[in-house]
Amino acid sequence: MEPRGQTGRQVKRIEQKWGFGLAPVKREVQRGRVEAARTVLATITQGRHAALGRLDDISTIKGLFTRTYKKDQWDWFTVCAQLSYPSLKKARQTSGALQQLRQYLRDANWQAATEAVTTLTRAGVPDRLRDFATGTPAPLNGRGFVYVLSTREAPEMLKIGYTNRDPLTRAKEINSATGVIIPWGVRGAWTVAHAHRVEADVHALLAGYRVRMDREFFHMPFEEAALTIDRYVVEVGCRDQKG
Repeated sequence: MEPRGQTGRQVKRIEQKWGFGLAPVKREVQRGRVEAARTVLATITQGRHAALGRLDDISTIKGLFTRTYKKDQWDWFTVCAQLSYPSLKKARQTSGALQQLRQYLRDANWQAATEAVTTLTRAGVPDRLRDFATGTPAPLNGRGFVYVLSTREAPEMLKIGYTNRDPLTRAKEINSATGVIIPWGVRGAWTVAHAHRVEADVHALLAGYRVRMDREFFHMPFEEAALTIDRYVVEVGCRDQKG
């Protein structure tokens, strides 16, 4: 039964310790994921024999990439950071290629399995799995992130900011600040050059939804904000490549 205050009203308790997507991974679960990553890495770099008897390891790693684009698990962004922030497109591509690889190895379709391995290699999956297995984040090389946070209780109240570090660390810092009652969760993060400039431009594009001009809060659907940021990031990337 819910506890009651002095007025007799029920008091709703906030039990969650992390924003959605930011939950830490249990040690024993992480050990299993690391072993699975090593199996898949060996399969890609050394050949199909590394996967003998361990096809479920491929499914485990496929599931990690899947949750980074479905964003439906309490640890999805934690895993996204561990996998060096694959883009939506690369996460989908990798998940699909891993599913095909498992199927082809199960059916002894070696030629098709080789093609799936080639797809994974071209997508940079071996480097991601090495970093995942060693717990070493990929270097940012001067790039930063524009991120969007919200809570499950108020999904259209967005906090849009930037960081030149790890957005996972930044989100935890925000949640540890005095006055934060309900933890923020990461809805999306984009790797960009000149993150501070991109943040300012995104704020200008979304000015009509801004709650206060001296705060980075916006009241709008996340999908609309994400579409605007996606388009702008692509545009900035094209300009940078031309320059």
